[in-house]
Amino acid sequence: MKRQMIFASLILVGLFVGHVAAQDDVELDRMEDKLTRQLENKMPGWKHRHGEPIQGSKGVLIDRWSAGNRVVSISVVRYDSAKSAQDVLQPFIKHEPNKTELRGVGDEGYAWGYGLGNVMFRRGKFVISVSTYADVDSDSDAQTLTPSERGQRARSEIKRLSQEFAKPVVTAIDQP
Repeated sequence: MKRQMIFASLILVGLFVGHVAAQDDVELDRMEDKLTRQLENKMPGWKHRHGEPIQGSKGVLIDRWSAGNRVVSISVVRYDSAKSAQDVLQPFIKHEPNKTELRGVGDEGYAWGYGLGNVMFRRGKFVISVSTYADVDSDSDAQTLTPSERGQRARSEIKRLSQEFAKPVVTAIDQP
């Protein structure tokens, strides 16, 4: 398990510091606007905060969405081609034994981790990572739930939100 966490972390770090297209940030600014509009329409009531990529990174967009005790982080990395983006996913596909393929999420998509809350997918030359946190212990009815029920709720919420946020990201990328 520890090896898998280390590998997943290395993959995510590679997304941020890996080779990305050296294009103008105009494309990412447009992407940010489209993504924000799409998610505000699909996920009303969620608060949005734009994050900062690792210093020196180019072609990276980081957003955080929150509602109550639920948080969804979205990272979009632009590569110079669809082939380059696809090449980023290959080590993950090859070495992550506990991944689940997601159909209908991008050109290729995978989920893994607690509640399948880590979603990574590719759409054209973009690689997108969605990760979710749900603090169900802070839910108003948490004290009435058994530990098993709280765990099940957390897994269910994490999976639902990760996939619910991933689909509008694809729509935003596809918009002109």
